[in-house]
Amino acid sequence: MQFEILVREKITDLSSGQKKVAQYILGHLEESSYLTLTKISREAGVSETTVVRFAYAIGFESFSSMQAALQKEILGQDGLKAEAADQESAFYDHILNKEIMIIEKSRKNLQKEVVNTAVEKLHMADYVFSVGSRTGYPAALWFGIVLGRFRENVQSVNPVGEEFFSNLMKVTEKSVVVAISMARYSKSTYRFIESAKNRGAYIILVTDSSICPPALLADLLIFTESNRDETGINTVSSITAMLNILAVGLRKKDPKRAMERLKVLETLYLERKDVIFE
Repeated sequence: MQFEILVREKITDLSSGQKKVAQYILGHLEESSYLTLTKISREAGVSETTVVRFAYAIGFESFSSMQAALQKEILGQDGLKAEAADQESAFYDHILNKEIMIIEKSRKNLQKEVVNTAVEKLHMADYVFSVGSRTGYPAALWFGIVLGRFRENVQSVNPVGEEFFSNLMKVTEKSVVVAISMARYSKSTYRFIESAKNRGAYIILVTDSSICPPALLADLLIFTESNRDETGINTVSSITAMLNILAVGLRKKDPKRAMERLKVLETLYLERKDVIFE
């Protein structure tokens, strides 16, 4: 992401207020490309002057020139100026094409050494916790189910209420937490990561930003984006795609272990068909 690279290069020179602006804009690129200066300052919790100074700090002549650059980047990423006669069909194409674009960009930016390190950690862990809140929880739940086919001691966690503490009790220095945290970043996910890290766990984070609060706690970062489409809600297809790579990698890492567990599972399915089809 061109804008994120620009921010990364200047991040150490930014004030604490300017970092808040950076975090907000990176988490809301599309909205920030058209929001007013007043709206961005309010959402980031800083003054309008701080937003303007942020634009100067990362190399722009003004707030408006930074916003123009953002608009250009967003339009370049989308490339979705549908000219189809059927406007309804074009609308649906737009949504699917954006999902495809995000996954394709994630594929191009994927670092194989990062994946290999993550797979090794998952292989060696005594317990794996798949953690996500709000719309991130369905992806965390899916990953927990799939990973549980290939190895023992896997738990999906929605880190709220009693579930937060009952799962945190199981975390050891040999545990791995695979967490999902996309803008807007969940406080409950952050707190679980923080607590697990204090207990010595290794943290793998799937996220859309290298400077969001959870990223500062993680040992390993895997980047992708979620698609906040016309519903206003983040989709999880790209997140699930990244998690699937880890699951496939673990199966390849120890195929014998995975096959033994799958055979046991298949036997249980055959023994209790009434449970499946009832």
